[in-house]
Amino acid sequence: MTNKTVIDALKQMKTYCAADLLDKLNYAIAVFEKLENDGIDNPLKTDFTVILKEGK
Repeated sequence: MTNKTVIDALKQMKTYCAADLLDKLNYAIAVFEKLENDGIDNPLKTDFTVILKEGK
């Protein structure tokens, strides 16, 4: 599964989301978009401690 797939699915879920949860859903979308833009293709297998040390 790619970040793009997740982003698209989350955006589709906005249609059915309760109004009080929209901010949280938008936050999750923003997180995945940031990961995608930063080149992190598989966040579940990414060692973020290495990224922090590299200064990314």
